[in-house]
Amino acid sequence: IEVWSAKENKIIVDHQTVLRKQLPDELFSININYRAFQRQIWDKDAMQVRPGIIDYLKPLGPSFFRYPGGLVANSFMWDGSIGPLSQRTDQLTVFKDPAQKAYFGLDEYLQFLDDTNGQFFYVLNIVGADARRPLSQSPVETVAEKNAELAKYIMAKVDDQTRYYQLGNELDRGHYEWAAPKYVARAKATVEAVQKVDKDAKFVAFMRDFTLKYKHDKTMAPSKPEDYLKAVMDGLPEVSDYSLHHYYDGVRTDGKSRTVTFWMRLLRNSIKHYRTIRDEDPNIWITEHGRQMSSNKPGQDLTVQYTSNLGAAISTADYLTMIAQVPQVKGAVWHGLNAGPWQLFDANVQYNDFRPRPIYYGFKVLRSMDLPQVLQTRTTSLNESGNLSGYDIRSVAFTDETQSTLGLWAVNHSSKPQEVTVVFKPFAAKAVAVSQQYIAGPAGVDADDLTLKFDDSVHSKTASGEFTAKGQIKLTLPPSSVSSFKLKPSGL
Repeated sequence: IEVWSAKENKIIVDHQTVLRKQLPDELFSININYRAFQRQIWDKDAMQVRPGIIDYLKPLGPSFFRYPGGLVANSFMWDGSIGPLSQRTDQLTVFKDPAQKAYFGLDEYLQFLDDTNGQFFYVLNIVGADARRPLSQSPVETVAEKNAELAKYIMAKVDDQTRYYQLGNELDRGHYEWAAPKYVARAKATVEAVQKVDKDAKFVAFMRDFTLKYKHDKTMAPSKPEDYLKAVMDGLPEVSDYSLHHYYDGVRTDGKSRTVTFWMRLLRNSIKHYRTIRDEDPNIWITEHGRQMSSNKPGQDLTVQYTSNLGAAISTADYLTMIAQVPQVKGAVWHGLNAGPWQLFDANVQYNDFRPRPIYYGFKVLRSMDLPQVLQTRTTSLNESGNLSGYDIRSVAFTDETQSTLGLWAVNHSSKPQEVTVVFKPFAAKAVAVSQQYIAGPAGVDADDLTLKFDDSVHSKTASGEFTAKGQIKLTLPPSSVSSFKLKPSGL
């Protein structure tokens, strides 16, 4: 999982250790902030997604679309987002943001799932149920009753897939800072109410991987992640799925940077804490991830420019390559499907014509891997790019049940081509056909350079090679690239 800094680039594949028998489609899930979505890529007059969007999304394959988003979910009134538009009332679902109707409401979301072959994943509002005061807290019984009504509505429309409900969004931090007992009480009331309506519903609660220092009530002692998790797990014994949020590879407004490697350390700690409490492995959902919104790169706009460009595509592929090797992670939700500065489609970044951003093509490269099994992979790497994580290259290997084909995801943070030695002993002394799908930048140009011209496509390349008697072969990674390789012995 880790990448070791070294004087040579090497990918060592352990063919005897299978980390996953099947890479889950859910690793390619996407968050939908309904307000940003309807502002950027929803045609309010035609009441449909702008032309071409669905056709772009279908090749990404089945995955979750998390709705109605993050913080907006904590005051979203689902019953005000269904039925005729003329009967829907304005919703104030973001602090200091004007009220507006839910044009992309619950009904439209369910239709969107049908159109894209997407999977249902809903963030419940366990805060308030008063449409006249949408940002205020309502009695717990009222909220639970409202969520039970929602579950009944959903059951009638979503009966062919698992119905996942996330218990609020980041209520332990930020504006809310709910202590664990309060979160448990309100979450449990909703869980019990929904279960009476839908016994098959699955719930996802929040865990935390950092120590929270309370800002609103300074009399409260700092909350350690292991203590918070234990309180939540003890209070919600029926819940076995938990979520985390990771934003990486950017310098935040406080000047700190959170690298992919940083989050790997915290993810490991979360798994360890869960095992200590329940003596079993967790089901972890990364319900938001993406490149950190702030940046230390030059430019007039330090958010939109860097959250979905080539640099972001490389960082995101790096992150997915990491968590592909963590079987406790069941899904990951990129933030998001045009959620403000994170734009899968260019609404107001460069071309303003809804063409896919580089991040989209990075997803396509990774999705081209059709080998199911994930093998334990060790990478050593140079760091000519000066990547804060300490490496240029990260990789993970794939194969099938017969190990007749070797697959690789590989990212190169450097703007120089990088030669890497791949070690896979089952292919020792065998000639192989090599196919590669990739996106890349021009040599010598930083992936975050605002003048970089990305050619809006996934490249394909085929070649032949031969493994040595020691089971080694050399591959070349293009500059600033995300690659998906398949190597198959000739004649097979």
